[in-house]
Amino acid sequence: MGIFDALRRSTERVFEHQARKLINKAENKLINEAEESLKNHRMVTREFTYQALPRTLEELKAVQKCPQDVFETAALAVLALNVYESDPDACAAMLDYLNGPDAVANRDLQLIRTQFMGDAKYTVRSYFKGAGPQNNYTPTMPYTVTVHDNPYSYQNQQEGYISLFIPSGGADTDRQITLRTKPSTGEWFIHSWQGLLMGIRTADEANPWA
Repeated sequence: MGIFDALRRSTERVFEHQARKLINKAENKLINEAEESLKNHRMVTREFTYQALPRTLEELKAVQKCPQDVFETAALAVLALNVYESDPDACAAMLDYLNGPDAVANRDLQLIRTQFMGDAKYTVRSYFKGAGPQNNYTPTMPYTVTVHDNPYSYQNQQEGYISLFIPSGGADTDRQITLRTKPSTGEWFIHSWQGLLMGIRTADEANPWA
């Protein structure tokens, strides 16, 4: 090996070592910034109150105050699902509206139909304040839906998605709903809401062991 080859390899090793140090330093900085961001996050919790459930799509639009409000859109999804028991077609129209430019998928409508053959009527009522298994998920009037974020809600915001959470009176963990924005208008639409149909504790009137 010539002296120049030895010098070249020695120089390359020095550069590789310095590059690794810079990369590690940058990675550590990003990790520290992320941890600091999570530590300093102050959870946003909002309540939405309604005197009555909307019966038609036009009534849902009438109670919507701001389509650019991601928290409100999440609350409206709860209203729409609660209409299914009395009027499945109206529920489908509301979900289609809240779903944005893409029509709500048939598989999602089938999921609702399947769930409502069981106890989903209790499930969707459980998101209203005051509703729990002991009172057969009877909401406190007026209807109130609580929506909050958490430190991980905005991880995909640059891609146009925010995940929010809705407490259920029949579950120990809050249910997640993911929403998607339309950049040209700033409106928010439901994207992944099927978790709102997850099972909850059985209502006393349907529980033989209550």
